[in-house]
Amino acid sequence: MPDIHKHGCENFKKITFLFVLQIILGILPVILLLIYIGFDLFQYPIIGYIFIAVILVGAISNITVAKRYNVLLSGFRGEKSLMKTVRKLGNEYMVFSNLPIRYKKNRSEIDLLIISPTYLLIIEVKNHSGYISGKHKDDKWIQRKVYRDGKTTETEMQNPLRQLRRQRDIVKSILQANDLDQWIETVLYFSSNSVHLYLDLYDSDNVCSSEKELLEFIRTYKPPRKADPEKLDQVKKLFMDMCEN
Repeated sequence: MPDIHKHGCENFKKITFLFVLQIILGILPVILLLIYIGFDLFQYPIIGYIFIAVILVGAISNITVAKRYNVLLSGFRGEKSLMKTVRKLGNEYMVFSNLPIRYKKNRSEIDLLIISPTYLLIIEVKNHSGYISGKHKDDKWIQRKVYRDGKTTETEMQNPLRQLRRQRDIVKSILQANDLDQWIETVLYFSSNSVHLYLDLYDSDNVCSSEKELLEFIRTYKPPRKADPEKLDQVKKLFMDMCEN
């Protein structure tokens, strides 16, 4: 099993908070409605309007919070699936999970950074299901879902390749600033078993949609320039310090 370092899980804290907030926002309108009826507040138009306004705001807020909760929960499940997959790698790999990176004013968080004996790999995981379509240069991709009752929904998602490129640039800048320039590769990984990809990409874009495919890529990828073993040890220490802070 690889040497795994986790920075913590801010998303889990956010998911827990949003779950509790959903419960509160779900109960609040009911309590206010019972108060409104129980105390005959409909006799006072102004107070009645205020109660109705608060109830509507609570209901709308609950819908917004629920959407955000579902997005974060889906991402969290994808990250758990990814961690389960990379645990099958050998001990020659070092893995950093939820790694915060920063260079000057540029900040991001990497789902997974793998340091192999020959290169660095940044993995961005998405747990989206359905039919995903898009092009390399698009700002947004389309997620289309078809349900059993025949209903079809389409939603937009940010092009994750843009995020990967930004993360690679930040990591590259960090390494160059420490005179530790190494080859960095990126992979976009869709962890859901029910995803269908229709993507128009460049040959240099790496996308995997199964555990087998991802593990094969990690184990067999040959970088154009192999890592310097001495510098690689320094790279590992650099990211270990970043992971602990």
